[in-house]
Amino acid sequence: LTRHRTLFIIPTMPLVSSRFLTTSYILPRLKRIMYFNALILALMTLWRAVFMVYYGTGAELISIPGYVLKAFYMGVRFDLVIIAYINALVSLTLLVVLLVRRSTLFGLWYAALKYYYSAMYFIVFFILAVDFGFYSYFKNHINILIFGVFEDDTWALLSTFNDNYPLYLAIPIIIAMIGGLFFLARWILNCRHDDAQDAVESTSSYYRRISTGWFVLLLVNFAAARGSFGLFPLGTMHAEISPNLFVNQVAINGIFTLQQALEARMNDRDDSSLADELGYKDNSAQAFADYIGIDPAVIANGTPAQLVEYLKKTTSKNPALEARRPHVVLIMMEGFGSDLLRYHSPTFNVLGELEKHFKEDYLFTHFLSGDVGTIGSIETVVTNTLKRPGSKAITQSKYAFSTHITGAAVPFKRAGYQSYFMYGGNAAWRDIVALNTNAGFDATEGCGAMDPNYPQNQWGVYDEYLFDHIYRKLEKNADTPTFVFAMTTTNHPPYSLPEGYTLLPLTVPASWEKKITGDRQLAQLRFATYQYSNQKVGEFISRIKASPLGEHTIIAITGDHNFWSVFDYPVENLLWLDSVPLYVYLPPKLRPSVPVDRDTFGSHSDIMPTLYHAALSDAVYYAVGTNMLDPHARHIAYNADGFIMTRDAALRYTVANNTATYYQWEPPRSTMLVLAQATSAHESALKVYKAALVISEYLIKNADQITVSK
Repeated sequence: LTRHRTLFIIPTMPLVSSRFLTTSYILPRLKRIMYFNALILALMTLWRAVFMVYYGTGAELISIPGYVLKAFYMGVRFDLVIIAYINALVSLTLLVVLLVRRSTLFGLWYAALKYYYSAMYFIVFFILAVDFGFYSYFKNHINILIFGVFEDDTWALLSTFNDNYPLYLAIPIIIAMIGGLFFLARWILNCRHDDAQDAVESTSSYYRRISTGWFVLLLVNFAAARGSFGLFPLGTMHAEISPNLFVNQVAINGIFTLQQALEARMNDRDDSSLADELGYKDNSAQAFADYIGIDPAVIANGTPAQLVEYLKKTTSKNPALEARRPHVVLIMMEGFGSDLLRYHSPTFNVLGELEKHFKEDYLFTHFLSGDVGTIGSIETVVTNTLKRPGSKAITQSKYAFSTHITGAAVPFKRAGYQSYFMYGGNAAWRDIVALNTNAGFDATEGCGAMDPNYPQNQWGVYDEYLFDHIYRKLEKNADTPTFVFAMTTTNHPPYSLPEGYTLLPLTVPASWEKKITGDRQLAQLRFATYQYSNQKVGEFISRIKASPLGEHTIIAITGDHNFWSVFDYPVENLLWLDSVPLYVYLPPKLRPSVPVDRDTFGSHSDIMPTLYHAALSDAVYYAVGTNMLDPHARHIAYNADGFIMTRDAALRYTVANNTATYYQWEPPRSTMLVLAQATSAHESALKVYKAALVISEYLIKNADQITVSK
C-alpha cells in the first residue's frame, strides 16, 4: 500500500508546484496562438487570390502588376484588422488570467481558444463566401442591397440562388468549414511537448515580464485593429489604390463592406437629414433656388406648398392630344443595361427584333438608372424624384403612405386616364402597392391578376406574357386612355427561358471573350435571357405598331439598372457602369417638329416629364426632371450612385465623405472618360445634383403637407 500510495503521490507533486504560472510555460502557447492567426491570415490572402483569378481578366491584370501587388498588400492590412478585432477579446481575457497566475485557470482559458477561434473564423469565412456569391451578381462587394434578401421575395431569391449555386451543398460545406477550422485550431494550439515550466520564478520577475509583454501585445493588437498610423483608421476609402476599379475591389474584403452596409442601414437617411450633410441645413429654399437658378431671396421662408410651386411645369396645349388622348406604356426591363449593346452583331445578337425599333425611333444611350437596385429605380420614376444615396426603399418606410403630388400617374389621372402598375412577379413584392396608390395609380397588377396559363419561373411570368397582358389591357380600354408602367422579371437569376424559345445567334466574339470575368457558363445564360427579353419586347412594339393601337400609343423602354454584366469598368468606360438605354416610340403625328439630340444626357427622373409633354395637353405636373425631347432644357444625368454627367463634364460624388472624382470626355461628345481636374462645369453640375437630392428628400418627407394648385 505504501508503494502504491507513493506511486500515486509522486505524479501529483508537479501539479502542486505548477499552481503558479511561469513565463516559460506561457510563451510557447502564445507563440502557437500567433502561428494559428498567421495561418488564418494566409488563408484569407489565398481567398483573395482565388477571388482575383476567378473574377479578373488575366491580360488586364498582367499589364498592371504593381497595382496588383499593392492590392494584396492593402488586402493584408484589411484582413489584419479583422484578425485584430477577433483577438482583442483574447488579449483582454489573457490579462485577467495572467494576473490571477493560476495554471488551472490558464489551462481552461487556453483550451477554450480552439472553440472561440473556430466560431469566430467560421463567421469570417462564411461572410467571405457570401460576399463571393454577392459579387457574382452585383459586381460589387456586399452593400446595402444585401438586405433585399429579407425585404424582397425571400423564397424566390433562395430558389434563384439554388439554381445558380446549389444550396443543398451549403450544409456539408458549413460542416466542413467548422470541422476544418476546429482541427487546425486543435492541432496548432496543442502544446503537449512543452508542458515543462521553471521550477522557481519570483513573483516580481513574473509580473515584470508579463506586464511588459502584455503591453507590447496590446500595442500590436491596437495598431493592427486600427490598420493605419495616419489621421484616420483603415477604411473602405483606402481601397482606392489604382485607376482600375477591379484591382481596388481585390484590395477590400466583404466584411468591411458589410460593416459599411450595416452602418448605412442603422443610420438610414430617412431618420437623418440629407440637407444637413449637403450644406442646406434649415435652408431648403436655397436648394430650390440653386436647382431652379433664381435668387434665393425670392423664395426665402416659403411654405412647403410655396416652394414646390417653383417645380410646377405645364405641357404645351395640343388640340390633337385633346381630341384623342394616346395610351402611354412605360416598360422597365430587368437588367437592361446599355453596355452589352456595344457588342451587338449578327453573330452575337442581343437585341433581336428590338434592333429595328432602335433604328426607327428615339434612342438615348447617355442615360443613367436612378439607382443600382430595382426598387430604387422604380421609386425614382414613381415619385418623380431622385433616389437618395444610402436611404432605404420608400416602400419600406412610412413615406409610402403619404400622398405624393409628384406621383408619376397623378397628371394622367387628372387627364382622365386609367393608370396601372404591372409587375411580372407577385404584386405584394416590396409592399409596392401602397406607394403606387399614393402616386396616382388606379391598380397594381402582379402575375396573380394575369392569365393563370401563362408560364412562370420563380419570379413570375416570362416577359412575353407580361407584354401580352399589357396588349390585352390596351385593347380592352380602346376608348379609355390608359397609362401602364410595367416591370419585367425574366432577365434575372436563375436566367431561365420558357420552353419553345429558339435562341438567335449568340457567339461571344473572340476579341472580347477574355474580358469576361467569373463563370463563363453563367455569363452565357445571362446573354441568353438578355436577348430573349429584348426579342420579346421588340415583338411587342411591332405588334403595337402593326395594330390600330400604333397610331395612338406612346411606348418608352428603359432598364432598371445595368446588366451587371461580366465585365470590368475601367475609368474610360465608367459611362456604362450605371448606364441603361431609354427608347421612345411616338406615333408619327405626335413627333416633335424640331430635331431631337439623341446624345442628350438624362436619367430615370427625366422619363415621366418626357412622357407628359408627349402625351398630355396643357397639363400641370411637378417633378425633379426635364423633358428629354426639349433641346432647350438643362440636361444632366445623375443617380444614387453619385454619377453626374453632362455634355461638358462628368464626376462621381460620395455624399458620405463629401468627396468627388472628376472626369472629362475624350474626345468631346464620345463615350470615353479620362481623369481630369475640377472645372466650373463640374462644380455647376455638382451644385445642381446636391440641390436635386435635397429637394427630393424635401418632397418625400413633406408630402402630406404639400397641397398645390391643380
